[in-house]
Amino acid sequence: MPKTNTVLTIPEPKRVALKQKPFPKIAPGYSLMKVEIAPVCIEHQVYLEHRMEWHSDEEHQGHEGVGTICEVLPGSRFKVGDRVIMYQGNPCQECFVCTRGLSPTHCMEIPYELFAEAGTQDPRANLDILQQLGVESPLDVPGGLKDIENKCGSESGGFGFSQYRIGPDHMIQKIPDDLPFRYAALANCSLGCTYTGIEEMGVKKDDWVIVAGVGFIGFGSIINAKYRGARVIVLGRNPFRMEQAKKMGADYIVNPDDEDWLEQIHALTGDLKGADHVIEASGYPYYQKKCLKAVRRFGNMWLYGFLVENNEPLPIHLLDEIHNRGVKLSGNHDVHVKHREGLLRMLCNPEVQRMADHLITHEYNMSEGAEAFEAALSKKAGKIFLYPQENCPNSGPSASLRELESAVR
Repeated sequence: MPKTNTVLTIPEPKRVALKQKPFPKIAPGYSLMKVEIAPVCIEHQVYLEHRMEWHSDEEHQGHEGVGTICEVLPGSRFKVGDRVIMYQGNPCQECFVCTRGLSPTHCMEIPYELFAEAGTQDPRANLDILQQLGVESPLDVPGGLKDIENKCGSESGGFGFSQYRIGPDHMIQKIPDDLPFRYAALANCSLGCTYTGIEEMGVKKDDWVIVAGVGFIGFGSIINAKYRGARVIVLGRNPFRMEQAKKMGADYIVNPDDEDWLEQIHALTGDLKGADHVIEASGYPYYQKKCLKAVRRFGNMWLYGFLVENNEPLPIHLLDEIHNRGVKLSGNHDVHVKHREGLLRMLCNPEVQRMADHLITHEYNMSEGAEAFEAALSKKAGKIFLYPQENCPNSGPSASLRELESAVR
């Protein structure tokens, strides 16, 4: 084993640096993974604005990943050499959420209610939260990734952007030998969290699904809906992303800026006058308001998007938009534990893998993190992968992306 662990840091806006930290240590109930792929989620926004999530800071970034188990302790259900997905978080396994196989990032040890009461998702902005929890640092809030390092007495390894990463055994899933890492790496914040949303809404063959505010979460929603045989309408206006959505199987594209955008949706959905299921993936009120109009009576609206920077409330007229129309409104941003096996089966599906090849648009070595974040900020990207072992097969844009850019031009 090496003596150090290389991690990606974002020391200031628009700057990335690699840092050597002590090699991770594990405790009973935890295993160590050599990280092969660390996907980018919203870290490009951290790179741009230096605005951290509640569980991260300059030297603790990334939360997705796949790789190979390289160290275990007696009693582990894993062995060295196992190829695995590592899901995010360190849930308690004892609360209402955990015992029902729901999403680990909603574990009741994480004090979201305190965040809401304080009017902030950042404990740094309200030190009373830390005092109530009995911790000194925001990163030490229970359930977060730093909690993994704390429980193991380790100075590194809790986060995704690192060469070696610690995971709680109950947050690790073994993958089949014939499932490439590139598809398994989509099991968190792209095909994974959207799998749960689609399952919870009960999307089935021939249902009408609208996906609005399309980025890598929206693309994941499209693939999940097509996997179940749904008819997909994409509500969007970015020419590159709309062409990309078509490659993934979207049946119709409607520009939300068109004066008759709603009439177009009603014409497609016929007597339903709206979609059975509407997914909003951007967090912008512009799309949220349109989604409320586009869902049929007694339909489902699922919210994935959220804007950390302003957290603007969604204005809803409860009587006219919800009660009188029987609309079911919900949201989530993680994979339910109970859905992991179904998700794994989907990731092994050849047609899903074909669509996923259009979702994965860029791959870089971890040392090229700045290029990866710039690609994400260009809005001409889908899911972006980092390779912490510096063994990226083809650094830069994918072949499918280059073909798509030529088509759009």
